[in-house]
Amino acid sequence: MRPSATLPMYNWPEMRDAQDAFWHAVRDGLRAQGIEAPEALSSGTGWHDPGLVFSQTCGWPWATHYRDILDPVATPVSTIPGCDGDTYASMVIVRADTTVQTLADLEGARVAFNGHDSQSGVQTLREAVAPLAGRRPFFGQGLETGAHRESVRAVVRGEADCAAIDAVCWAMAGLYEAKAVSALRVVHCTAPAPALPFVTRRGGPVAQIRTALERAIASGLGGPLFIDGLADPDVERYHGLIARVRNAPPLFR
Repeated sequence: MRPSATLPMYNWPEMRDAQDAFWHAVRDGLRAQGIEAPEALSSGTGWHDPGLVFSQTCGWPWATHYRDILDPVATPVSTIPGCDGDTYASMVIVRADTTVQTLADLEGARVAFNGHDSQSGVQTLREAVAPLAGRRPFFGQGLETGAHRESVRAVVRGEADCAAIDAVCWAMAGLYEAKAVSALRVVHCTAPAPALPFVTRRGGPVAQIRTALERAIASGLGGPLFIDGLADPDVERYHGLIARVRNAPPLFR
């Protein structure tokens, strides 16, 4: 069985050198403990790969589809705005020139989202607008963009009126989409959710990966990825994401 590793969640081109450096440190740490690890990161998610050694996944897909396939290893800790310890929120963004001031002002608006299975782009927003929506979809239309970066661009271009952007992606946008961000503003910060867990295949080398991750972060290689530390993954909090939106209506009509 050939080992593989992926880091798909924040894989912007500008981040890849930092991701590669981080993985090389983790890889070497694993090999030092006798764990076979691939030379380089693979593209895609690899979450179904029986040889998956290391990856990161969104909390919603893990809780709904992958909890019997992937074992959580650790939850990243970040200190950027929108993150509090091992949790993160999403920033609900609109164009800076709009009159929108609150979530309530967005009723019937067009919402951009990265993908239907996204906690940060869809489920957290469903939770946020549920008290305003009653039993009806709150937004008038939805535009699936495939990525938070594309959602940012869609709002700037006027193809959508708003979007919910993962706090880490919003920090990345501040660095690498500065012109777009200057045309936007945040009107709401959603409730915190557990940060995106690092994972391995079911039965994978959890303890050894945790050790390798800690050493990579201690060496400073987590900083460019907005990773300041690690916390123990609380699987009940990920399962709880489902309950948080159990009675919420669909996001848009």
